Amino acid sequence: MKTYKKIIRTSKGEYKMAKDNTSAPKYPGNKKKFRMLPPFKVNFITNNLDEIVNYGVNLHNIPEKWKKTRGEGVLIGVIDTGLPVHRDLDGQILDSKNFTESPIEDLVQGHSTHVSGVIAASDTPQGVIGIAPHSKLVIAKALGDDGSGSDQSMAAAIRWCMEKNVHIINMSLGAPAEAEDMFPETRKAVEEAYGRNIAIICAAGNENAARVGLPGMYPESIAVAAINSQKDRASFSNRGSEVDFAAAGVNIMSCFKNNTYASLSGTSMACPQITGIAALILSEHIGNIENGSVLLSPKELEERITKICVDLGNPGKDTDFGNGMPVFGHVSTDSISETKQKNWLSKLWDIVRGKVI
Repeated sequence: MKTYKKIIRTSKGEYKMAKDNTSAPKYPGNKKKFRMLPPFKVNFITNNLDEIVNYGVNLHNIPEKWKKTRGEGVLIGVIDTGLPVHRDLDGQILDSKNFTESPIEDLVQGHSTHVSGVIAASDTPQGVIGIAPHSKLVIAKALGDDGSGSDQSMAAAIRWCMEKNVHIINMSLGAPAEAEDMFPETRKAVEEAYGRNIAIICAAGNENAARVGLPGMYPESIAVAAINSQKDRASFSNRGSEVDFAAAGVNIMSCFKNNTYASLSGTSMACPQITGIAALILSEHIGNIENGSVLLSPKELEERITKICVDLGNPGKDTDFGNGMPVFGHVSTDSISETKQKNWLSKLWDIVRGKVI
């Protein structure tokens, strides 16, 4: 029987090492392991405790939504490299479970810690602040310390998040689209979660490929591409008809392992920006449920996000940016950007005048 170390929180809110003497549970699905942690880039690491700003907060105009909500009432499942141990996430994580043979803590990769910080780092005078700092997280470790995962671990993690009644699942991970046949149980689990009104938000992938990897490629998923601070497509970001939105994903500051902060680049960093935005939209809606509203479906949530998108690239939805970049305070009347629409109407008027004259 394998022994797993884990961290528990005492009644005083302190972290303490404990042991879980149960063997890894058995779950359905293919056990073959794949490297599922996207090749993200660590730009730099710092111990600076001054307030650190993720520029995505301003790029997506998050403070506009903070006037109404900061994510209250929303529970998010983060399926990644393990349980963050970081002061900025203290009190933000309600539960965690390990589906790998590695220790549950995210002390090797730091990936889950960074992603979780982008979503829900607490609002304090020091450190970073998440997009939805009053939302809560549950953490499922589906990727081992070497960054590998399997159909079995992915499917089990999704279903555990379902048991926890999450509203959103963030999956900043993936496998190439060509490996689709190796993940039948993951495919089923995504369909099940979607049927339970859980939004599955995934990274598009960092291979500069012409197609989004799985699980972002599934029609039930929301796939996120990465852009930089100038709103240009990140050179590593995967393209494809499956891309739904674009978000800040280059040089993103957030929490990192060993209570540090780091600047990372990848669609893994863009994905939690959209998760946080979705959480803010859901939070405001949940606050209105007492007035007769019902919980938004994943499709309705995607439509709400699309309505605040600034169109980037070709008019309408495209393979680089999807529906565009969500910006709170922006209202999109249709899939054509305002400037492009004006140009198109001007040309149409010229044609009409030509016919009249």
